[in-house]
Amino acid sequence: MEFDFSEDYRLLADQLRRALEVAAPLEAARKTVDSGQVNQSAWGLLGEMGILASGISWDFGGNDLGPVPVCLAAEAIGWSVAAVPTASLYHATPLIQSCGSPEQQARWLPVLASGAATACVAPDTTLSTQGDRISGAISPVSGGSDASVAIVQADNQLWLVDLGANSVEREALESLDPGRPLCRITFRNTPATPMADDTSDFALNHAVVCVAFEQIGGASRALDGAIAYARERQAFGQSIGSYQAIKHKLADIWTKIEIARAHAMYAAWSLGARASDLPLAAAAARAAATEAYLFAAQETLQVHGGYGFTFEADSHLFYRRARALAASFGPAIEWRSRLAARLIAGEIALH
Repeated sequence: MEFDFSEDYRLLADQLRRALEVAAPLEAARKTVDSGQVNQSAWGLLGEMGILASGISWDFGGNDLGPVPVCLAAEAIGWSVAAVPTASLYHATPLIQSCGSPEQQARWLPVLASGAATACVAPDTTLSTQGDRISGAISPVSGGSDASVAIVQADNQLWLVDLGANSVEREALESLDPGRPLCRITFRNTPATPMADDTSDFALNHAVVCVAFEQIGGASRALDGAIAYARERQAFGQSIGSYQAIKHKLADIWTKIEIARAHAMYAAWSLGARASDLPLAAAAARAAATEAYLFAAQETLQVHGGYGFTFEADSHLFYRRARALAASFGPAIEWRSRLAARLIAGEIALH
């Protein structure tokens, strides 16, 4: 296999990064810490560039380009620390595409493709059902504050719920990373429609691979900032980057990022091909990328010294996002356990 993205994909990745640097600069991410508002400009840009429609079939307003453009966009989102509802793009959209009924797909996929609506997912819930009505509360839900539709689980069944119903209440929750806002959603005998079971867990693997790319993008930007600061900051008459302690720290960050990148790129291929080793590849990418971003966020903060702990520095933006992404879809240790179980069972990668 060709273990790299094509020239067209590399050009797309470069365009996405450049565009998001304008639509979602780090200054916008810093303002989000205060406001908690979604960056509508960045989300609209992703819609205009066809990213939101990438995994959606032509029949429902998509461009049917598959998951790789979404992975590239995820890395650019991580690079810019953009405040956008990624749960809708990474998880909910492929879940509706793969498990939704024709009626559900026709109702929601076109508006998700255009960016006119967003969706959220809360599969691990204790909701109760009575016929086609759902009651109970789910918390915390990422991206639920502004979502139009939710995918929830009740009685061992996936359900799609229109959040515009009068019987739905939402309450904002505090979040370490306001760019990934959380909320509590309460249903009071709310109408819902059943979905097919996601027996292959394709949507979940799609989500964690995209998150891995976002983690790699954020870790890479944090490393670049630390390198720039190490070249500029003087101590004892020379830049701190000339000291071995700093050099080794930066080299360790780079190494973890590149290991995670290798796993993520293979997982992107496996995702696009719907290969049988996708669960194995996704677990490896999730574990490696989570470790890389957490390490990069912590160590680049240390490179900045006392300045890194101030609000004026960018370090806290990456630390917030690294911690938020590490907590999504289960901790890294859970994914390492999944990976170990599959390897012990004799599974191997196809390439």
